[in-house]
Amino acid sequence: MSDLQSILRDRLVAMPGVVARRMFGAEAYFVGPSMFAFFTTKSLVLRLPHSAYADAVTSGMARPFLSLGAAQLNGWAEVALEGRTAEMLDPVMLAAHLSGSHAARSAARRKRPVRARRVKRAAGQST
Repeated sequence: MSDLQSILRDRLVAMPGVVARRMFGAEAYFVGPSMFAFFTTKSLVLRLPHSAYADAVTSGMARPFLSLGAAQLNGWAEVALEGRTAEMLDPVMLAAHLSGSHAARSAARRKRPVRARRVKRAAGQST
């Protein structure tokens, strides 16, 4: 593990409500049920809100994340770690965390639809 990855991991885990879990052989970062970041061997992959995603890609900070055999995933950007500092990556990590926090709050507000209960009627009773 590189020194930069170690610093970034510490900064991600220090963000409010963040939990690190292993997924698909990589360490992934969650706010509630929402994953917002994970590492590959040479990059940090972040789920960014639309405006931050567009800025990161157009500025050359990141490129769209493409997984094996999958189309571009909505809002996921891959940021190469080579030649970068933690300070350079702080703004995009914060944007990803805010996006994950928003998704977690939205999921908590949504409720499952209530199913109508069937009432057993006694034989001979009409509705």
